Amino acid sequence: MSNRSKKFIFVPFCLLAQAYQAEGIVKYEWKSSIKPFVELLIDNDINIIQMPCAESTFNNSLIRKTQGLSSYDTLEFNEHTHILAQSVASQIKNIITSGYEVIAILGIEQSPSCCVNYIYTNNGTEKRKGLFMQKLYEELSGLDIPFIGINRKYINKSLNMLKKIIKENIAK
Repeated sequence: MSNRSKKFIFVPFCLLAQAYQAEGIVKYEWKSSIKPFVELLIDNDINIIQMPCAESTFNNSLIRKTQGLSSYDTLEFNEHTHILAQSVASQIKNIITSGYEVIAILGIEQSPSCCVNYIYTNNGTEKRKGLFMQKLYEELSGLDIPFIGINRKYINKSLNMLKKIIKENIAK
């Protein structure tokens, strides 16, 4: 019998593959902005699942300019993110019904698709979820899974939130 981990975390695709971010977005070194999260998850034996990149799958390309919320908030893109959110939610529910646990879902702040708390708009920064995250949140209503937004300018705050969740989870 194996001793495999029964704990999962879902991450945005670009957390592990920064080439999926729009041109000009990768401003922070991988070692200082991403590595601490990955090491924390590996050190705590947590399975990492990448969620699909709503923007690159919509455009069928990794090459895209940065665009704000207003560029993506269209009927077609919202339908696309709804389908992706249903698929991810189905995967999460399957994990849970199989006796495993999803301890958190990570997002990337300021992303029009994957932010959890704060997004840039034509009116400045607004407190709201990105288009994909909002649909995923709705698909998972009734489940107690924390969503954590990673703000790469303030890594420690997000990292500390994740450490707290992992510590509470391990204590169970």
